[in-house]
Amino acid sequence: METGKTGKYFKYAIGEIILVMIGILLALQVNDWNTKRLLKSKEQVYLKQIRISLNNDLESIKEVKEFNAEKASYIDSTFIVLEQSSNPEKYVPLIINYMSVMAEFNVFEPNTIAFENMIAAENIDLITNMDLRKKLSLYYQKDFVNITQERIKEQTRKFVDDIIPKITNRQLAKQLTTYDSHLPDISETTIHSDPQVYAHLVIMIANMDAQNELLDTTTEEIKLLIDLIDNNIQS
Repeated sequence: METGKTGKYFKYAIGEIILVMIGILLALQVNDWNTKRLLKSKEQVYLKQIRISLNNDLESIKEVKEFNAEKASYIDSTFIVLEQSSNPEKYVPLIINYMSVMAEFNVFEPNTIAFENMIAAENIDLITNMDLRKKLSLYYQKDFVNITQERIKEQTRKFVDDIIPKITNRQLAKQLTTYDSHLPDISETTIHSDPQVYAHLVIMIANMDAQNELLDTTTEEIKLLIDLIDNNIQS
């Protein structure tokens, strides 16, 4: 090395090292930025999918409440029919027609697929808003087919099991099968004075009222979740 050029060489070498380090740091920063951007993009996809599920839940709740309103109207009609007539030849055919609705029930269960997919992929940490993450977890951990909704199923089945034998008669059997039977005549039906039948109807109304209260509370919870999601979705 020529005399006097050693210092210049070291300065040049140090400058090269600094440039390489800056390049590496910039590359790491860009890589980190890309990683965060991809994670944020995945978060947005999950949130949008969950929002769709929650909107579907609102529709499901609406359908359950509409069914409950229809069923309640049939139960009210049954009370009126039994109150106004003690003639089974008049009220039995009407109640048989009502059974297509009164013998059914509807319960709400949330659509959990989007949230469960996120959990299965161990990606719940992608939701950066801790309040939203907590509220979503609580919502999807809730047992909606609980005592309140289970009573709807149980009571409807009890009602059907009790009333069907009581309204089955010779005329109905002949109408359905064209065969004569040894069943009681329709005139022998006495459900208009049967306390058990009235009890079933009253309990079904009470159970649907309790279910509707649960659904109203759930509706408000879902709307809050949707608002939180909207606040965390980038436009």
